[in-house]
Amino acid sequence: LTNFVRTCIEILSSLPSVVVGLFGYLIFVVQFQYGFSILSGALALTVFNLPQMTRTVEDSLRTVHHTQREAGLALGLSRWETILHVVVPEALPGIVTGIVLASGRIFGEAGQSAPALNWSNWNPLSISSPISIFRQAETLAVHIWKVNSEGTTPDATAVSAGSAAVLLIFILIFNFGARRLGA
Repeated sequence: LTNFVRTCIEILSSLPSVVVGLFGYLIFVVQFQYGFSILSGALALTVFNLPQMTRTVEDSLRTVHHTQREAGLALGLSRWETILHVVVPEALPGIVTGIVLASGRIFGEAGQSAPALNWSNWNPLSISSPISIFRQAETLAVHIWKVNSEGTTPDATAVSAGSAAVLLIFILIFNFGARRLGA
């Protein structure tokens, strides 16, 4: 079973991002009818980053020394208790690192045009609400590219510089938060 799962993960990791995006489109947008939304994009990017996350978690669990496992078993813990109370806490820094790396890939990977938002609408199910996961959205990286390439914004340089600053600050906050969580 493990070899079959590893083979599937290797096949998934060799697929181009366009193919995974088309898969996300067919399954999440068309089949599940989530539309072009934050939820559809998040689910497609989860599938896209699954191979990297799986390998990182597997490597982190594999690097736990066998004497740690033997010590847990020698103390009378069952195999599952040893995994839960000994192996996973020992591998947690590597697992958190994998989550941070996968999330970093997600930040700049996808995006689309965002509709006008109604800032007085706080209904999470409405597509014009700023807190809805069913609305269209774009990443900051796509926004920066769009502002610089369209030429319709008179202060495009200032807007893109501000967006880049927000993106850098957000990535710094995310990375420092992940390090704090890992510690």
